[in-house]
Amino acid sequence: MFFYIDKESELTFSDVQYYISKFKTSEAARLERLDRYYKNDNDIMYRTFEDKSKPNNRISHSFADYIVKINVAMLVGAPISYNSKDDITEFENILAYADEQDVNVDLATNTAKYGYAIQLLYLDADAEIKMTALDNKQMVLIFSDDIEEQLLYAIRFWTVETVDFKQTEYIEVYSRSDIKRYRDNILITTDYNVFSSIPIVIYKNNTECRGDYENVITLIDEYDLLTSDTANENDYFNNAYLYLNTENVDANDIAQMKENRVIYGIDLNPSFILKQSNNTDLESEKERIIKDLHKLSFVPDLSDDSFANNVSGVAMKYKIFGTLNNMTNKQRKFKRGIVQRNRLLFDMMNIKSLSVPDKVDIIFTSNLPENSLETAQMINLLRGLVSDETLVSQLPFIQNAAEEVQIAKENRDIGDIYGGDFDE
Repeated sequence: MFFYIDKESELTFSDVQYYISKFKTSEAARLERLDRYYKNDNDIMYRTFEDKSKPNNRISHSFADYIVKINVAMLVGAPISYNSKDDITEFENILAYADEQDVNVDLATNTAKYGYAIQLLYLDADAEIKMTALDNKQMVLIFSDDIEEQLLYAIRFWTVETVDFKQTEYIEVYSRSDIKRYRDNILITTDYNVFSSIPIVIYKNNTECRGDYENVITLIDEYDLLTSDTANENDYFNNAYLYLNTENVDANDIAQMKENRVIYGIDLNPSFILKQSNNTDLESEKERIIKDLHKLSFVPDLSDDSFANNVSGVAMKYKIFGTLNNMTNKQRKFKRGIVQRNRLLFDMMNIKSLSVPDKVDIIFTSNLPENSLETAQMINLLRGLVSDETLVSQLPFIQNAAEEVQIAKENRDIGDIYGGDFDE
């Protein structure tokens, strides 16, 4: 998946070509397959039979897309918020200009699909900071082989095809010092890296860098196969043979029977030749697979009748205990990427002589149904024991806790404008 070299090594262009070739023959196939399943292009779509006359239904189910979208909605559906004792207005302005919330969704999607996501920071034409999520299938990542595993080089490669079917290959090599760009294996530019380190940030889904549905692909295949075979069985029944107990029927008689929908004749004793069905067993097997899919991917089945509206918040949390634990682990990994990204942003803010906060708290809000009454009661019970900013940040509809606390304080002090207590 990743490559490791000595941190003092210099990368030559022949090295770059070697690592791209190695990536294409190892990691690329895995990423392509995961991308196919996310797009509901499952392996069942390529099934063939030697007997072309047999029914060959190929029914693909978008479980991968479902798993990703549920996890992304829980992780960043409610935007990540930031809190600090310092003024973070300029920091938040940078995030807003860079469309950070939208980029976070792309990053969370890639971590869920591929097991890791790659973010690029750069300056636009106005020298303002921008960020984007890169395509994993076009990126080679090279780390140091020591205990720190620092990212040393990031290689981006892609091919552009013009209207005359001519293909042009592009390569970009990002390092701590510069960014080299190649076209058809010829160096065209070398730009100085204005950031304090390599402007690439890696977000991991878990320690193993595995996607959210990667471990259940075989179950998805089995469900696709059973559903497709069930449809094939139905086609077999629709094509059942009509048996007539006589030899005195020719092709014209059969055609008239089909058209008139009437069977006539003496001692025909018509009957259908049918294949015995085992659909009941198939449906039970499919139900088992669905349960295993949701259990092993830690994603709840929202169509389950047991998710009732009258279930208490605590009872619901016990029911999705595995989901919440998985989401907590995903938040920790995602937070490490944000901390690294913020370091790059703060260093650039220093260069631009902007106000840099000493510490910024990163606050995730799981996008789950909330019992607002329970949350409000908890906040009141903790008042005086915990800071107002921390308490207010527990409310899912609050994005900037410090700003909200200040507004509330100003509202409480409104009576002073009139020279006394407002209630008097």
